[in-house]
Amino acid sequence: MRSVTAPVGGWNTRDALDSMDPTDAVVLDNFFPETGKVSLRKGYAQHATGVGNGDVQTLAEYHAGTTRKLIAAGAGGLYDATSSGAASSIQTGYTSNKWQWVNFNGQLHLVNGEDAPQMYDGSINTPSWSGSGLTTSDLIGVEVFKNRLFFWEKDSQDFWYAAINAVTGTLTKFPLSRVGSLGGNIVAIGTWTMDAGQGVDDRLVIILSSGQAAVYQGTDPGDSTAWAIVGIYNIGAPLDRRAIAKVAGDLFIATDEDYVSFAEVWRKGEFKDRESKISGAAAAAARSYAANFGWQIIHYPRGNRVIVNVPETASRYRQHVVNTLTGAWCRFTDMNARCWGLYNRDLYFGGDGGIVYKADTGFNDNSANIDAEAQTAWNAFGSPTPKRFSQLRTLVGGSGSLGLTQGLAFDFGEVLVEQATSSETDGLTWDDFFWDDEFWSPEVTTRDGWLSVTGEGHATSLRLRYAGTVENLVWYRTDYVFEPGFGLT
Repeated sequence: MRSVTAPVGGWNTRDALDSMDPTDAVVLDNFFPETGKVSLRKGYAQHATGVGNGDVQTLAEYHAGTTRKLIAAGAGGLYDATSSGAASSIQTGYTSNKWQWVNFNGQLHLVNGEDAPQMYDGSINTPSWSGSGLTTSDLIGVEVFKNRLFFWEKDSQDFWYAAINAVTGTLTKFPLSRVGSLGGNIVAIGTWTMDAGQGVDDRLVIILSSGQAAVYQGTDPGDSTAWAIVGIYNIGAPLDRRAIAKVAGDLFIATDEDYVSFAEVWRKGEFKDRESKISGAAAAAARSYAANFGWQIIHYPRGNRVIVNVPETASRYRQHVVNTLTGAWCRFTDMNARCWGLYNRDLYFGGDGGIVYKADTGFNDNSANIDAEAQTAWNAFGSPTPKRFSQLRTLVGGSGSLGLTQGLAFDFGEVLVEQATSSETDGLTWDDFFWDDEFWSPEVTTRDGWLSVTGEGHATSLRLRYAGTVENLVWYRTDYVFEPGFGLT
C-alpha cells in the first residue's frame, strides 16, 4: 500500500506533468492547501447594498484610534458600508470610482486621477494641496513613507512628496525622469524592508510601466545627504497600480511575467523568470487580461493568504491565492470581485449592483453551492513500470451530505466520464467513493472503506469534484494498493 497526502504542495503550472511532486496539483479550484490537509474554501454573503447601482470599484478601511469604517465607492459616490444592510451616502458627484488610498495622521486620504483629492475623518473634505506645475486632480496614487505622503500623477515619471506629517500644503516634485535610463511612467509605489517591519531599514520602491523598479532609502528627497538611490531592478511591467501589496516586510507585485517577491529580487540581484509555482498561469492571465480593470493584490493575514484578483471579463473574476505559511497556491472561482478590502481584519469584496460582500464566511456562496475541483499530480510511485491497481481509499472529513464526483485517469489521459455520489458524514470518515466506470470494471465493491477497482497504467492521477454546502470539508490523504510489473492491456 502507498499513501499519498492530499495536494498540500498546491497548484503547479510551472513544472512538467511528469516532474511534479506527488503532493502538487494540476488543478486546485476552491480548495485551499494547508499544512497536512487541503480544505474547501469558505463562502461569502451579502453585507451591504445601495453603493449606487453599478460596480463597487473601491473598498477602503478608515482606521483612526478605535474608530474603524468600511468605505465603498460606486456610481460616482463614496458610501459608508460599515454596517450590514443599506449603505449610507457620504459624498456624491465624483467622476471616477477607482480610488487609491492610505490612512495617515488620523485621516483616510484618497486620490483617483480624475477628481480632487479627498480626505475622510468621519466627514469628507478636500485637502488644500498645491505644487508648482501640479494639477491635483491628476494625482492617481498615494503612499506613506517615513512620515510623509508621497503622490504620483497619471502618465508621469515624477512623484510628489509632502512635508513631514503634513496633510495639506505644498507638494514638491521629485524628477525621477532625470535618474539614469529609466523609461515608462510610475504605476505604483510601495515600501519594502529587510527586517519584516517598519523602521530605518525601509526602502521606497517605485515601479514603472517599463518593468523597472527604482529603490530609494532615506528620509528627505529634497536633501541629497539624506536621500539616495539603492538600485534599479528589472521585474516585469506591473499589471495595475493596485497589483502590489506589502506582505510582512516583503513587497508582492503582479507583473506581465510572473508574480514577483521583491525580497527575492533583492536577494538574487534580479528577477528570474518562472519564480512562482504558478508562473505559467500568471503569465497566461497577464497575456489575456492585462488590459482589464480589477487586477489587485490583497494580503489577508487572518486567512494566511495573499489573493491576486484576476479580471477575466467584465463579469467573471477569479483569484490566484497563495498560503503565506506554506507557499502553496490554488485558484478561487465564482467570486466576481471588482475589488477587495479588509475591514476589522475581515475580508470583503465589491460586486455589481452596488453590493458589498463579506468573504471567507459560512459554507455557501450567497446561498449557492460552492463548486470545487482538484486533480492531483501524476504519480508513478517511484517506478516507471506498469502497475495494476486493485484497491483505493480516500480520507476526508466533514459533516452533512458530501456531493462528490470522482474519476481516475492513467498515463496522462483524460477523465472522460464521471459519475456522482453523495455520502452522509458526521465528522471524520473514510468516504466510499464511486469511481468512473470508464476506467473501472462494472464490478465495483467496497468493504471497510476500501474500494475494489481494476485499472492499469504507469502513472495515475485522481480528480475530485465537489458541489455543496458541507461544513469544514477536509481532504487528508489517499491510499493506493497496486501490484507492479504488469503489461498494459
